[in-house]
Amino acid sequence: MIDRAHHAPLLSARRILDRLLAAAEVESKISGRRSWVALDMDGTLFDNRPRTLAILHSFAMSHREALPQLLHAVQKLTLDDLHYTPSQAVDALNLPEKDLGERFVHYWRQRFFTNSFQPLDHVEPGAAEFAHRLVDAGLGVVYLTGRDRPGMMHGVLQSLDAHGFPLMSPQSQVVLKPDFHHDDVDFKRIALAELAKNGPIVGLVDNEPGIVNMALEVLPDMLCVRILRPHAPNPPRLDARAVQIPSFRLDVEFPDMAEAAD
Repeated sequence: MIDRAHHAPLLSARRILDRLLAAAEVESKISGRRSWVALDMDGTLFDNRPRTLAILHSFAMSHREALPQLLHAVQKLTLDDLHYTPSQAVDALNLPEKDLGERFVHYWRQRFFTNSFQPLDHVEPGAAEFAHRLVDAGLGVVYLTGRDRPGMMHGVLQSLDAHGFPLMSPQSQVVLKPDFHHDDVDFKRIALAELAKNGPIVGLVDNEPGIVNMALEVLPDMLCVRILRPHAPNPPRLDARAVQIPSFRLDVEFPDMAEAAD
């Protein structure tokens, strides 16, 4: 779901970029080292709902003879009908079959966390430009993702490269979970602490309130940003020190909200 229930300031991407560049300038004077910004992928740089929709369509096609109504219903779905979990996608179909959600979740899990379907993700408007603006200013970007290295590394690199993100340079790092079963929050907590040893991390952008809160526990002086995109159900209340952005687009400003938050 997407919500504004988390009462953190809503700023524009341009305002966030300015703050990150200012923080990096201060850190450069203090430590002389390059500053980094950690960027999540799923639900942040990329909208992965097209991946779920494609898997749902594949599932419906595999059941088209036994459940022709399933394929008919899936063909009417749009991305706006999808929220976060695969079971929610099935709920949007409004079909009477009671075990359909459980069967699809099993089918989805075997495919969603693989290289094959990652190219279907939609890049968030302005995300690549935002990353390039950081790199052009001398900062580094860390693609810190809950995708796992054994099963998804190829798709991660393919997606970042295809959409023009800064990659394969001293100013970019790609950090994935060591295995599929590693908890996302624990993985990112450890990763942030390790990354900070090699240079100051001045910012993080993630769609999950829980990740943003954890990052502020690990690095309290970091600018932690939640992008208003679908997140896991039942999230914790967003830390009051965090800020939020509606998108990565640098050409959209919210003067009234931004001024009120400053």
